[in-house]
Amino acid sequence: MESNNTYEQEIDLKDLMFAVLYRWRPIIAAALILAVLLGGYRAVSAYRSQNDADVIAKAQKDYEDELVLYQKNLENSEREIDNLVESIEEQQKYLEESTLMNMSPYDVWEAETVLFVKTDYQIMPDKVYQNLNYTDTILATYRTALTNLEFLASVADQIGMDERYLEELVTVTAVGNLLTLQVRGENAARVEGIMQALLDGVEDTKRQIRSTIGEHTVSEVSSSQGSKVDLVLLDTQKTQSDRLKTLNDSLTSKREAYEKLEEPEAPSTSSAAAVKSGLKYAVLGGVLGAFVVVFVVCVVFLMSDKLYSAKELKNRYRVKILGSLPADGAKKEFVIDAWLRKMEGRADGKNTDAEYGLIAANVSNYAEDVKDILVIGTADGQKISAIADGLKSRLAGVKVTVGGDVLRDEQALRKLPECGGVVLVEQCSRSTYSDVALEIEKARDLQKTLVGCVVFE
Repeated sequence: MESNNTYEQEIDLKDLMFAVLYRWRPIIAAALILAVLLGGYRAVSAYRSQNDADVIAKAQKDYEDELVLYQKNLENSEREIDNLVESIEEQQKYLEESTLMNMSPYDVWEAETVLFVKTDYQIMPDKVYQNLNYTDTILATYRTALTNLEFLASVADQIGMDERYLEELVTVTAVGNLLTLQVRGENAARVEGIMQALLDGVEDTKRQIRSTIGEHTVSEVSSSQGSKVDLVLLDTQKTQSDRLKTLNDSLTSKREAYEKLEEPEAPSTSSAAAVKSGLKYAVLGGVLGAFVVVFVVCVVFLMSDKLYSAKELKNRYRVKILGSLPADGAKKEFVIDAWLRKMEGRADGKNTDAEYGLIAANVSNYAEDVKDILVIGTADGQKISAIADGLKSRLAGVKVTVGGDVLRDEQALRKLPECGGVVLVEQCSRSTYSDVALEIEKARDLQKTLVGCVVFE
């Protein structure tokens, strides 16, 4: 039989996992050793440090500094949370009660009145010195009078509205000699009421300005009222709604940060603290020790050429597996090892006679007309002899000869040309894939029938 030289080795994760699990003894031993060493060292070091005066003083100073910082952060967080809660309540109230926030941006009523303010100022071309022009001062005074909080509060009382929300509806601008009054509202009646209050305020302010600044007249240039679509208002309403969401998100974040604040622990000089510290490092040492052994086992498994399983031998060289037997026979083993062998599907050695019978039956089926079989391999010599003896007693009319290691034994190699077929006997963790390949090559070169292989696992 020709070997498959184009085989590309792949890592079988299942085999790798079991290779690691079979090393449970060194894994546990390394974990315990490193746990004891690292944990003990840390516990002793911590105990000595706790009883050192300088260390105690430094630990106390660090604790006091951390405590001050903790209390400061706690106070800041509480203050920020209170401010956010208050801001959220105010924003919710504003969104619920503000006329501007509850108006439909697609049906905004607006009234506009333009007033012309005229003074007795005249330019005198022939004079070097001109009279003072009080027009800008008078317009500014009107604007201030109509937008100050006292006036808005009186108007709000008249129409039954909070002055904060009235201020958003009124706009007063002064350009040149023109004083423009603009009012927005949810309906015509509301707009008319506010505009009339503003015009009344103009009349009251006129008397005061005449007596303090100078004579002037106020006349209406134009007046309009109607409904319109205000997309700017739509953006304003969305901005205010988004602000409430932002405040709620900030409050959630602040509360989460507040809950994560942990008060620093006072330094302890008790033996319990040293033991606690030692236990933490013991766990770390145990994990580290187990990891080191697992890593080494994985590296050895990947780099080794040793035969691991009959399945891998079959996949590599397409050789028929006649049967498998436990390498240690019926030797008593730990429950864990037995359980792992059962999980992996390896031979358990409980019924060796039946397994020998199956091996003999397979040889009889695969050997065809071969009447002279040579048993060779790189397994232990006693195991090769045991297989040969088992076949002799079960194969009538077939000559079975013990060969041995044809790669290293001259006598075994000289027997190879004289036989008609070959049965390989290999042993896991002893035989190598490269040796098996050489054995197959020698049998092939001499045109011998490779009946199959028996594997001791």
